[in-house]
Amino acid sequence: MRYQLRIHAMGKHPEIEIDEVKFCSIVEARNILSAAMAVEEKYELLVSNYIELEKEVLMATADNIICRDRNYSTFFDVRLLFNQRLVNLLTSSRLYIDQIQQHIKTCLPNNLNASESVKGFFSKEYDAHFEYQFMEALRNYVQHRGLAVHSTNHSSRWTSLEEDKLMEFRIKLFTNKEEVVNDKAFKKSVSKIMPEKVELVRASRRYIESLNDCHIQIRELISESVSDAREIIKGVIREYGEVNNGDCNGLMALKFEESSSHNKLIDKISVMLDWDNVRLELVKKNQKLKNLNKCYVSGTCS
Repeated sequence: MRYQLRIHAMGKHPEIEIDEVKFCSIVEARNILSAAMAVEEKYELLVSNYIELEKEVLMATADNIICRDRNYSTFFDVRLLFNQRLVNLLTSSRLYIDQIQQHIKTCLPNNLNASESVKGFFSKEYDAHFEYQFMEALRNYVQHRGLAVHSTNHSSRWTSLEEDKLMEFRIKLFTNKEEVVNDKAFKKSVSKIMPEKVELVRASRRYIESLNDCHIQIRELISESVSDAREIIKGVIREYGEVNNGDCNGLMALKFEESSSHNKLIDKISVMLDWDNVRLELVKKNQKLKNLNKCYVSGTCS
């Protein structure tokens, strides 16, 4: 076998011969960074779906200020939209939790206990918070049986008795215990301890905060391995740039099968960090959430 670094494109470009060990280190580094990107990407999908739920509630509430004359069909359409947002949120949370295990194994190829450590992060949050248990049970129910939003409450009230009082509008979404308590698709241990109604936006906030706690721990767990992988790729780019006037666009690590007549290309690995820079932006964007379950958005102008 023969291994080299060069720009895999038309024209003449410098070639750097490398050994099998270096080629394999580039392959592993690339795989680690790809897995780390997948971790951040799936968490971003989860958070984006949560934000869409919050936005949907706020938009529906704003509509209530203007459109007071509502009929059953209107309420049905609104509830359907809320259910759509909840399904998206619950599906993306399952996607994140289920697939994270394999990504962590790739990020930590020499750590045989990595997967168990990650399971421990999720288990700890599950045991500590009813909302986590509820949302997991609700996901299973939604996947196999029914919808998440059983009822909504559209209300308004004056904020005080003073002259500068404001009219406050709210919408709350509920899963009703009577709808799930006798359903085998809903985890019985959770239905036994749930109140008559669970407010879904508040439960979602606590759930997302718990998953964020897990995500931050996962990020810390893989940080050294991911950082080392990035340094390997940076080193390769720097090495090639020194012989090609800093031009590394299209740089590849190539593997050839040698024969008496020709070299057959059997593998090529892109050597670049532009896509990994996106991961770093996601890390910067999605920091630790503090007291999300105690936060809410207000449109008051006071």
